[in-house]
Parts: sequence; structure tokens; C-alpha cells
Amino acid sequence: MKICVFGAARDEIDPGFFDLGEALGRALGERGHTLVFGGGAHGMMGAAARGCAAAGGAVIGVAPHFFRRPGVLFEGPATWYHMDTMAERKSVMEDLADGFIALPGGVGTMEEILEVITLRGLGRMKKPIAFLDRDDYWRPTLAALENCVERGFAPASLREEYGSFTDPAECLDYLEREAAHDL
Repeated sequence: MKICVFGAARDEIDPGFFDLGEALGRALGERGHTLVFGGGAHGMMGAAARGCAAAGGAVIGVAPHFFRRPGVLFEGPATWYHMDTMAERKSVMEDLADGFIALPGGVGTMEEILEVITLRGLGRMKKPIAFLDRDDYWRPTLAALENCVERGFAPASLREEYGSFTDPAECLDYLEREAAHDL
């Protein structure tokens, strides 16, 4: 599978988060999956790419041209797609991927994962989606999604559009199972 991983691009976070990103990347590589990501060398993105590459996995970086500056993009082995805008970047990642995982991240990560949840809910894609959590980082986001359902702003089926995990292996088991089910 080609699995798109969204996540923080910043290094100014608790180092334990990097361990989660690297563990996910290693698990992707060990299972023979391809990592599709936003191309960043830093933060959760960089950790996942380093882990995947170290485990012999394939890495696909997707980045706008304006990220092509020293130190911004992952410098390990990767296939690259470059485009003009962030919107094009997101569209390419969505098209390439067979499933999605959101590692902890900021506003951009939240926007990316919520868009694919929306697309799945609208029937525009059937690709599996998961949150991979550490230290309850995603708890407020998941609570906000539940609040949408409880108050009638989203159907109860929203709960079925994604999974939430703390263990990379369990997260990948879910994506693999859901992808096989959705064929």
C-alpha cells in the first residue's frame, strides 16, 4: 500500500513524538508499504521518512517548489513530486495514497486529515483513515468530531470514517484490513 502520513514539520516538540513518527516509518518499511508524505526533513514528517528509509521502505515526497531550499526537504532516498501550490500538493498526496495516517501535528496536519475524512464521508473516496496518537494529542480533535455527531452537525456514520490508535502496528493492521474490505 501507499500510505500518506500527515504530521508536524516542526522540531520544537517533545522528542518522544519523534519516536512515534520513526516507529511508524519503520513499520511501514518493514511491511513493504510506501510512505507518501509532504517531503519535510523536520518534525514528524522527517522522523517517519527516516524510519521508513532505514527499514528499506520506499518514500515518496510531495512538496511545492518553494520548499526547495537547503534543509527544508528530506534528503534521504525518495521519489519526488513538485508542484506550485499547497493545494496541488495535497491533491497529489490524496491521489497517490491508498490510505492515510495523521501523526500529531499543527493546523496544516489537522486541515489535511479533516479534508480526507470529509471526502470519505461524501463518498468521494473509500480509502482508510487513522489517527496515530501519543499523550492524548488527538483527544480534543476526536472530541470535536464526536461533538459534531452529538449535536447533529454530522451523521453518526462519521464515527466509521476513521480509526484512532496509539500503536503503529495496530494502526497499520487497521489500514490494511480496511483497505482490503473497501476493494
